[in-house]
Amino acid sequence: MEPSDRGHRPLAFDKMEGLVREMQDPESGVPVRSQKLFLTSIPSAFMGYDLIEWLMERLDIEESVEAVHIANQLCQYGYFFPVSDSKNLVVKDDSSLYRFQTPYYWPWQHRSPDNVEYAIYLCKRTLRNKQRHGLEEYETEALGSLRKTLQNKWDFITMQAEEQVRLSKDRKKGDKIVSDSQERAYWRIHRPPPGFTSSLEPVPVCNRGGTCSRKRRSSQDLRREVEFLKSCLSRTRTKVSQALEGLVQHCDTYLEFDPLLSGAQPSNPWHSEDTAFWQFNSPIVEVPTEKRVKRWGLSMEDLVTDQTGLQEFTNYLRKEYSHENIRFWMAVKDLRRSSHSQIPTKVQEIYEEFLAPGAPCEINIDGKTMEKTQQELKTPTRFTFDYAAEHVYTLLLKKDCYPRFIRSEHYKGLLAAGIQPSTKKRFFGFGGPGKKKSSTSTAPNLSGLQAAVSGAAGQAGCSQPAVSRRRGSDRSLTGSAHE
Repeated sequence: MEPSDRGHRPLAFDKMEGLVREMQDPESGVPVRSQKLFLTSIPSAFMGYDLIEWLMERLDIEESVEAVHIANQLCQYGYFFPVSDSKNLVVKDDSSLYRFQTPYYWPWQHRSPDNVEYAIYLCKRTLRNKQRHGLEEYETEALGSLRKTLQNKWDFITMQAEEQVRLSKDRKKGDKIVSDSQERAYWRIHRPPPGFTSSLEPVPVCNRGGTCSRKRRSSQDLRREVEFLKSCLSRTRTKVSQALEGLVQHCDTYLEFDPLLSGAQPSNPWHSEDTAFWQFNSPIVEVPTEKRVKRWGLSMEDLVTDQTGLQEFTNYLRKEYSHENIRFWMAVKDLRRSSHSQIPTKVQEIYEEFLAPGAPCEINIDGKTMEKTQQELKTPTRFTFDYAAEHVYTLLLKKDCYPRFIRSEHYKGLLAAGIQPSTKKRFFGFGGPGKKKSSTSTAPNLSGLQAAVSGAAGQAGCSQPAVSRRRGSDRSLTGSAHE
């Protein structure tokens, strides 16, 4: 391939070709030798498990599954092909035989094959033994369409196919098997069956030659880039160590509230038929558990996401005569989940109850928030009051009402009256460490037994040879792959 054309292909092919050339190294590569396929000798072939072992050693791979995946990718790109299986380009971790493809037929080494070459290949297979070289259904359809398309060249195509069949009769049986497998693998990649994705589909590759002209940028584009770079300099960044410390602290805080890590109380409902866990942790309960009330004190989000906690928080604000804020926030939350036909009616109801002048439950928001809400009211949507709800939630509820609720006697009373479910003991102690009954019989003579075992192990160690490789390494060079 010319150096000028190599700039138009992906860099991944350079890496794959480098790895395949290392495989073909006669000293440190994959062991290649003559193998027997039934009664036929296949020259320059290698076995599947030799390839997998080489990839695991060369790429420092621990599991063979990853090495098999890499070998399959290389096979589907056409760098080597199976000798016996001509329909599937799959590498198996066994004694199946494979051969390296000629570098001329590697992908991106030359132009893609045209329809004339494909027609010669299909026509040549129709002239040979139909039992071994018969066309598949999609190949028969392709041959019929090529006959119509290349009707003026069909005499030349037939002549070329007959000449190639005549020349192949003089070859040995092993060479015929290799050439047939090589040709089928090549066309399986460049003309895959319907429903199979081709590994050589054209991909958008940037031109590294530098022939394309760069677009000239205006002063406005340069100003926009400068502003973007300034904003990047002022952006707050957090170290990874600080982020990990925050994550560890978060896990330590919520560890006791996780029923899977700290244990479900009073019993695990997945292991027993006791339903007390579901009753204590139902959305609405009359008396919550102590652990549940403790979680409300961690953050405002933990309080409002719990229906019982939200109910107790609303009751407290009602006593403080400031429950309009939480009611407005709940109404906006309900508006987001409403159907499209109910949105105009609910928007008007929320405005008249909480935001209109002289409203019965008027909330306290600043002029900027009110002005933006008035603009959103011109085209009411389910997000009309989001800006006002965020203002109420952040400034009024989270920073004012929530701290007063945590310090109030109402919360302390809930914490003191919280239920403490005791862990129930299991009736049958499955899985627990139990005491073994002491045997009343006479203890066996362990010294004589250990001596006998050590003697037998020594004899076995002297008679068994050491295993140096995983498997298949003791096979002879001319041994059959299917013994």
